[in-house]
Amino acid sequence: MSEPAGLGPRRFLLSAAVIGATLLCLDGVSRNAVAGTAEALELLRQRHEARRTEFVSQLRALAGEVDESGDAARAHGLKRLALQVEQQSLDLDELPETYRGTAGTTDEFEEQLWHLQEEYAADVYLLSRRAVRGGFPSYAFHLVREVAHHDPDHRRARELLGYVRYGDTWTTPFAASMQRKNFQWHDRFGWLPASHVEKYEEGLRLFNGRWMDAETEARHRTDFDNAWEIPTEHFLIVTNHSLERGVELGQALEDFHRFFVRELAAFFNTPQQMQKLFDGGSAAVRGAGSRHIIHFYRNRQEFVLRLQRKQPNVAISNGLYLPSDRIAYFYHRPEDPQANMETMYHEVTHQLLGESVRRTPDVGRDADFWLVEGIACYMESFRRENGELTAGDPDHVRIYWAREYALRQDFIVPMQRLTQMGMREFRLGGDVATLQRYYAQSAGMTHFFMHYRDGIYREALIEHLARMYSPDARVRRRATTIAELAGVSFETLDQQYLEHLRTLDAMVDARDAAGPGEPAVP
Repeated sequence: MSEPAGLGPRRFLLSAAVIGATLLCLDGVSRNAVAGTAEALELLRQRHEARRTEFVSQLRALAGEVDESGDAARAHGLKRLALQVEQQSLDLDELPETYRGTAGTTDEFEEQLWHLQEEYAADVYLLSRRAVRGGFPSYAFHLVREVAHHDPDHRRARELLGYVRYGDTWTTPFAASMQRKNFQWHDRFGWLPASHVEKYEEGLRLFNGRWMDAETEARHRTDFDNAWEIPTEHFLIVTNHSLERGVELGQALEDFHRFFVRELAAFFNTPQQMQKLFDGGSAAVRGAGSRHIIHFYRNRQEFVLRLQRKQPNVAISNGLYLPSDRIAYFYHRPEDPQANMETMYHEVTHQLLGESVRRTPDVGRDADFWLVEGIACYMESFRRENGELTAGDPDHVRIYWAREYALRQDFIVPMQRLTQMGMREFRLGGDVATLQRYYAQSAGMTHFFMHYRDGIYREALIEHLARMYSPDARVRRRATTIAELAGVSFETLDQQYLEHLRTLDAMVDARDAAGPGEPAVP
């Protein structure tokens, strides 16, 4: 049986030391200002490109040697690898489970390939450390993913990505602990004692110490007080829908968590911690073992009935996160499963950010409420396709409406004005149509800060988010704007935001013109 997405050794997770469950800040000391500049980031990218170009040439030279030896099939594979490296089209989200060094090389050509890959990986890892020192942790983690792809046994890269070695395999700490307890992963039923797997496959279930058929157990589980509890690396799924659906949700949320903390790595670590981690040290982060709790009900009626006392207007919601009890609540929506998951990604974004500290601060109350909702709306676009984890599809409904309102309906709030809005003004400052436009622009602005010119403002956005959620009230009260962190004026950001939306428009048009199955020319 294969390992699930996000739960087993094949999955790609940042380490607890890297991500943690809380944002650790030194008492009385604010997080450092964004150290990186566009010029410094560009220099790092140029160095990476130069080394990658050299690596591609080495791969093609090796392919030529292999071709001359008469092994045309292997030569073709090496040429294809060289092209993928050159075009940066490799899938960095999948890593081998088996410890490569155990098997060893099979012949001289494979030994040469491994040597080239290990040398390239070592150089890229050094570059990742420079990226951290320069204030570009997001770029650094992208480089670390490339390191692990080309040298799957690179110890530091594996540790940074959350792996431990267990026997002759790379796995996660949680999966290793379950295997030590003689539990076995099952694609439908999750982690089971090895002695129970056969019985579950035969249709039997264990409930309150008694074996019974699956239908009888399901009747017991309809009462939410008897719901299934499915633990994963970072979540506890509680559901009375079905064990199988709970396991599916666990896999999807682990994928999302993996992507989330990978893209926002600097949110969960101070610059000092990041430097220590990349230098080979460790960071003891409070609460790293806690799980985020998800309640998933069988239907909308039960969802409303269970929550109406806690949230009187719950009937208009498809899901919500309550900071007061630190639980995210959802229900099964078979008529629109994709919307069901997007609501989940939105609310779990609030959950992951809010639970990064022991007590969730009142973020966005007086200003910058756009980012509280903008990052959650942006994360609705999260997808797993062909093994790759992505977010920010320019044609996603949130980004579509950001483009539509700004470029074709001429509705755009100056960025300086929108960032000044607190929660009350943002939510109650106009009619429903205006609120929809605020949400759309907030999603669009988040996309801009994450992706404009390959992410030159990404670190500024993450730093701003980290300050908003800081456990230190003095840090939260400091009136540092996103423009100050980005190092440009709001007027420049407004111009660049419109430029970014026009670029996204052109990308969507090119993709539509290319037709299904054909890549659009960038």
